[in-house]
Amino acid sequence: MKRQLITVISAMMIVTSISLTAPQHFATASPTPMPRVTFRIQTEDPVVFITIDDGSDMPADAQAVLERLQWPITSFVLPNYLRADPQWFTSLGSVNDIGSHTIRHTVLKRKSLAVQTEAICGGHSQVASLVQDSVPYFRPPTGLYDSTTLRAAASCGITDILLWRVSVNGRTITTWGGDIRAGDIILIHYVGSLAKSLRRVEKELKRLHLQPARLSEYLHPGTKKAAPQRR
Repeated sequence: MKRQLITVISAMMIVTSISLTAPQHFATASPTPMPRVTFRIQTEDPVVFITIDDGSDMPADAQAVLERLQWPITSFVLPNYLRADPQWFTSLGSVNDIGSHTIRHTVLKRKSLAVQTEAICGGHSQVASLVQDSVPYFRPPTGLYDSTTLRAAASCGITDILLWRVSVNGRTITTWGGDIRAGDIILIHYVGSLAKSLRRVEKELKRLHLQPARLSEYLHPGTKKAAPQRR
């Protein structure tokens, strides 16, 4: 089974050198790895990846749909929404890997390093304090980011920045061209129309003979994780 991440990886690495007793020798600090930026995964498997953002609404009908479907999902939830009921989020689907989405849905592009670091690392640490085994994945609000975003995310251990090629809002599916296809990351939101969006995706995936798979297992093949638990 061949799997290859389609990524946009920053080449920036900060390296410092320190002069030792003998001037011809140097010690170099280990560079902080930049997170990978992924908008879809190239795979021969007939799978897609369901991701759900924000968390402002926790609709009971959507919970029922996910209970029926038992899809693996990945969520990027704002801490204040997650704090209201962590168990609600962690109980969704067959598994719900929970990553971060800043503290207050800050649009990051062109913000200073200090502002981006506070937004990203603050959100990441708060999510980790609420959910055991939260994943070190981050989604920038609106999908906008820059090289400063990568530096800020790297500073607090974010390994992956996840974008998308498909978004769904109610009955409307938007792609970057053509049908949903294998390897696509699908964006939905925790809003009142979530159940409608899920049913629309279900119908389309049946038509295309695709199944949702767990994103973390394709980002990091061979890594099996238990379902996240509430602290």
